[in-house]
Amino acid sequence: MAGITPFAGWRMVAICFLIMNCTLGVNFAAYGAMVEAIQREFGTSRAFAAMGISMTTLSLGLIGPLVGGLLRRMSIRTLIMIGLTLNASGYFLLTQVHDIRLFLAVYALMIGPGLALAGVVPCTAIISNWFVAGRGKALGIINIPLGNALLPLMSAALLIAFGLQGALWGSGVVLTCLLPFAWFLVDRPAQIGQQASGGTSETTDRVEPALSAAQIVRAPRFLILTLGVGLLSAGGLTMVTHLVALASDRGVPLGSASLLLSVFGLAGLIGAPLFGWLSDRLGGGRSFALLALVQIVPWLGLIAAGANLPLLLLLAFTIGLFSNGIITLFGVTMGEWMGQANIGLGMGLCYLFKIPFLFAAAPLAGAMFDRFGNYTPTLLMHVATFVAVGLTFLFYRPKQANHSISSTQPSTA
Repeated sequence: MAGITPFAGWRMVAICFLIMNCTLGVNFAAYGAMVEAIQREFGTSRAFAAMGISMTTLSLGLIGPLVGGLLRRMSIRTLIMIGLTLNASGYFLLTQVHDIRLFLAVYALMIGPGLALAGVVPCTAIISNWFVAGRGKALGIINIPLGNALLPLMSAALLIAFGLQGALWGSGVVLTCLLPFAWFLVDRPAQIGQQASGGTSETTDRVEPALSAAQIVRAPRFLILTLGVGLLSAGGLTMVTHLVALASDRGVPLGSASLLLSVFGLAGLIGAPLFGWLSDRLGGGRSFALLALVQIVPWLGLIAAGANLPLLLLLAFTIGLFSNGIITLFGVTMGEWMGQANIGLGMGLCYLFKIPFLFAAAPLAGAMFDRFGNYTPTLLMHVATFVAVGLTFLFYRPKQANHSISSTQPSTA
C-alpha cells in the first residue's frame, strides 16, 4: 500500500524563509556593516559609499514589472536560481573592482537585478500558490527578518579578519550556498499532484484571469494599495535611517542610540508572523488599517520621549513590530484585491511606483531636520500619512478579486 505523500507546502516555506533571509540580509542589512570600509577602500565620500543600497533599490523598482511578467512565462524556481547566480556573481566581481563608479554599477546591473529575480516577489508567488488557507501565516514566516540580525554580524567579523574583500567574498558564498536549496522548490502543488493548503478541486481547476500591466495599473484597488504601501514603507525607511540620529541629537550616547536600531530590527521576529496571523483572520485590508492606525501612538511618543532611553527602546520595538509587518500584508492584500494570478506582476509594478517614496523618505527627513532643527515635523508628517492610510484601508471595500472573474463565467445565482 502506497504511503500518503506529505504536504510539501511547508518545505516551500522553509526554503523561501532561507532565501528571503539570506538575500535581504546580505544585500541590505549586511551592507550597513561595510559602508565605512567601502569609503576607506575607494577613498570616496560617505554618500557614495552608502549608495550601493540606493542602486539596489532603484534596480528593484525598475526591474520589478519585468520580473512580474517573467513569473507568468517561466518557472519561478528557474528565475530564483538565475537571480541567486547573478546576485552571487556580482559580489565575486566586486572583489576585483577598484573604482567606486564600477562598484556602484555592479550593484545596479547585477546585484539589484539578481535580488529582484530571487527575492520578495518570486518567493511570495510560490507561497501564494501553495497556500489558500493560512496564506498570511505562511507569508509571515518567510518574512521573519532573522537574516537582518545575523548577517551584519557575519560581515563585521569577516571585515575584521579579512578586510572588505573577505566580506564581499563571504556575501557571494552565502548566496551561492542557496542554490542547492532553491533546486527543491516547486512552483505550484499541481506539479507534484498535490493541492494548495485549504484549496479544493474547484479552486485548483478555476483559472483566474491574468490582467495586463495596463489593466492592473488602472485598477483603483491597485493604486490605493500601492499608495498605502508606499507611504507606510517610507515611514519605516525614515525610522531605519534617522532613529539613531534622533536619539543622538537628544544627548543619548551613540552606543546606546545604536541599540534602538537593533531593537527595531529584532521586533520583526514577532511583527512579520503576527501580522500574517492577523491577516488570516481580519483580511489584508483591515490588517493594514490596524498596522497604520495603532502605530500612531508610538510615533507620537517619540516626540515626548526626550532622551529617556528605556522609553525610546520600547517605542523603537513597538514601531519595528508594525514596520516589519508591511511586506507580509503587501503579499496577502495583493492576492485578495488583485487575484492570485496577478500577485507577481502586481507586486512588481508596485515596486516601480514605490521608487519616489523610497528615494524621497530619508533625504526629505534630513532636509526637514535642517530646516526646523529637530525631527518633530517629520514625525508629525508621517503620523498624518498613517491616519490617512489607516482610515482608507479601514473603510475602502474593493470588489473581490474573483468578482470580475465570475463575469466571464455562467452565473449561478
